[in-house]
Amino acid sequence: MKNIESLKNYVGNVTEEDFMILATKIYMITDFICDDYPKHKEWYFTKQLPATINGDERNILFVRNPEDDDEIISMACLKRDEEEQKICTLYVSDKCRGLGIGTAIVEESMRWLGTTKPLITLADYKLEMFRPIINKYGWELTEIVSGLYNDRAQELCFNGTLTKNNEETLEQQLHKKLVRVLKNRYDHIK
Repeated sequence: MKNIESLKNYVGNVTEEDFMILATKIYMITDFICDDYPKHKEWYFTKQLPATINGDERNILFVRNPEDDDEIISMACLKRDEEEQKICTLYVSDKCRGLGIGTAIVEESMRWLGTTKPLITLADYKLEMFRPIINKYGWELTEIVSGLYNDRAQELCFNGTLTKNNEETLEQQLHKKLVRVLKNRYDHIK
């Protein structure tokens, strides 16, 4: 079993400085995703981290390199509330993929979230990277959203939706438009 830790366990048990050093190390393995998610850093430090420290609705799990305790090799940012149980961020460093770390952190994430079908989203071009986990747990594609985080990719949503009930997805909008066009053609044929 991989040693999966919770950042919550460090709250009040280490100095504030040591806590922030650890929280920053955890963040840094995902800093590059700001290319896909431009507000990732702001979100992590102003929303995810404070809510992890001060509440029960968010958590940050991480795995250290067993050969170098200072190196973080995997992390997951989690959110659970009345509306959703979500894996907000999931990452395993390239050099550690295929070693079961992803499976271990996903299983611990699902345990903490209380569901085997958490909401998780990913950019469409990352689908192949995530396919083994998606297939292993039978996660279902439930929504495709364009332009959510950037204009380069569609966001694939599994096991839930990101859009609110009063907001239509692009797919729903296109479907309605297609129905209108077909209806107009049908009406002209009559």
